[in-house]
Amino acid sequence: MRIIVILFLIIAFQPAQAQQYTVIHVIGKIYNSQTNSYLKSGSKLSEDSKLKFETAHARAAVLSSSRGRYIIQQQSHQSNGSDLVYSLSTVLAPARGKMSTRSGGINNQMDFVKKFGESPIAIVGGKYTAAISTTSYPSDDSRFFYASYTFNGETINKKLNIENGSLVFDMSTFYAVDGITIDPNQTSAAKLFYYDSQKEESTEITSLDFVIVNDTAFAAIIKSLEDLSKEEQAKSMQEIIVSLYGSCELSDIQAILKASN
Repeated sequence: MRIIVILFLIIAFQPAQAQQYTVIHVIGKIYNSQTNSYLKSGSKLSEDSKLKFETAHARAAVLSSSRGRYIIQQQSHQSNGSDLVYSLSTVLAPARGKMSTRSGGINNQMDFVKKFGESPIAIVGGKYTAAISTTSYPSDDSRFFYASYTFNGETINKKLNIENGSLVFDMSTFYAVDGITIDPNQTSAAKLFYYDSQKEESTEITSLDFVIVNDTAFAAIIKSLEDLSKEEQAKSMQEIIVSLYGSCELSDIQAILKASN
C-alpha cells in the first residue's frame, strides 16, 4: 500500500510536459522575440514563447499534437502596439467559431442581416451563394439585387445573378472594374440593395463584409492537415477558417476538396 501511495505522489508532482505548437497559417506579421523571426507555416512555438503583433489584426492558427488546434491573436482587452510582447499563453485560444449553415432560405430583410450583417463571411473557392425566396424577392430585368461600394472615389455597382434560387457572389467579377481585378482592401465596405424599377426605388438590405481566402492560403492550411481523413480535413479546415477569417460553409470546403481529388 505504501508503495502505491509513493508512486501516486511521484506521478502527481511530476511537472507537466511542456506543450509544443506548430504554426499552420499566419495572417499579418507576428514576431517571435525568442527566435528573432516572424511566424510562418511550420514555425515551432513553446509555451514560454514571446510574441509581438506587428500588424493590426495579426493572427495565426497553430496545432498541438496533444491539444488540437488553437488560434493566436490579441484579445479585445489587450492593448495594441507593435512594441508590446505577449507570452504565448495569454494570446492562445481554442480554434472555435460560429459555424455557418445553409439550412433554410432567406425570406426577408432580417434574414439577410442575420446571414450577412453580423460577422465577416469567408469566401473559399472564389464564390459564395445564399438561397433566397424568389417569392419575396422576384428577380427579372426590372427587379434584381446589386451590391455597391466605392473604389478610388468612384461608386461601383454590381448587379448580382440568381442561379437555381440562390444569390451568387462571384469574386472574379465582384471585385473587378472594367474587367480588371482590384484589391478588395482598397474598396469601401460593400452594401447589398434590391432594386424595383416599377416602384423606382432601391432598398438597402444589409452590409456585406467579405474576406477572401485565396488559393495559396487554402492549400497551405490543407497541407498541414494532410494526415487527416477527408471528412476530418473539411471539418478542421472550417474550424480554422471560421476562427481566422469569418463564417464559412462546410459544403463549400467539401466541394473544393472533392474537386481536388
